[in-house]
Amino acid sequence: GGKILGGLTEIPAAGLAQILALFALIELAWMPASQYDGDYGVGWFGEDIVDEEIKARKLNVELNNGRAAMLAVFGNMVGEAATGQTLAESWGDGAILGIPMA
Repeated sequence: GGKILGGLTEIPAAGLAQILALFALIELAWMPASQYDGDYGVGWFGEDIVDEEIKARKLNVELNNGRAAMLAVFGNMVGEAATGQTLAESWGDGAILGIPMA
């Protein structure tokens, strides 16, 4: 494997084609990205939400949680780039809580 792609170059071409085909099926047929309201018709734990106001609130909560998660991952990436340590290494060194864990 290459230094940049790592083990990805070790996967057979047929395996990569199957993975990409599955991604395409999910994105294009099952959960199309063009449906911006987030309602894919799968319900909430198997139940359909009848009240439109509650449904809109739950969809907005889900979108906001996704946005917060993306910001958290971005903050982690910035911290790793700035310090040269992973989150686990920073935690172990005591840089997060000020208490060395080692």
